[in-house]
Amino acid sequence: MPKNSLILDENLALKRKKTAKITALCLMSVAFVLVVLIVVAACITTNLKPKFIGQPDRIVIYNQSSTYGEFSSDQQKYEDFMEKFDQSFTSSYLVALFSGRLGDYTIEDEKENMTLSTALSKINSGYYVEFKYIDDQTLTYANGDVYYSVFNKNQTITYNSIYFALSDQNDLATLDIYVAYKTNSTSSIYYVVRISQKANMYDIYENISSFKS
Repeated sequence: MPKNSLILDENLALKRKKTAKITALCLMSVAFVLVVLIVVAACITTNLKPKFIGQPDRIVIYNQSSTYGEFSSDQQKYEDFMEKFDQSFTSSYLVALFSGRLGDYTIEDEKENMTLSTALSKINSGYYVEFKYIDDQTLTYANGDVYYSVFNKNQTITYNSIYFALSDQNDLATLDIYVAYKTNSTSSIYYVVRISQKANMYDIYENISSFKS
């Protein structure tokens, strides 16, 4: 084989080795950056509490159908409960991202136009909570836009109570929050809109005795 061909083959082989090394280094760098991002995302926490939930004027805890505890905003029990409630929505950025709930929550008008009594039958097998508001509250999306009923595009959801159950499971799970409202002011029937978000209510459940009236 001519000397020139041998030199060309050797140069080509060196170039290929160099290219392979550069490619491997690039892939290793990308992998390292991804690992760092995942670790950082797992360490950073975020709060998933729905923005429409304001500070209630009164909190009522039920054990099945009976009132277990009740307190207003000027009591220490209220402060303790709200602190635990706010913390229950704390999650790592990574978990929130993969759960699809980062900065958002799901609002569902029940297709069967669910009444409040039907909704409570789903959560009254154990402890559940009612937030009571003196002033009318308006349901909004996570971005602050006003939510309109799927049954009436001109109707906002105005409410004075929301309900949710306490869980005896110590993990971040789907929390259903029921917003009670009337379709018109003269109606005696309350309907609900269901909002789903991720939360861990175990700390409240575990300390439930401290909220007994």
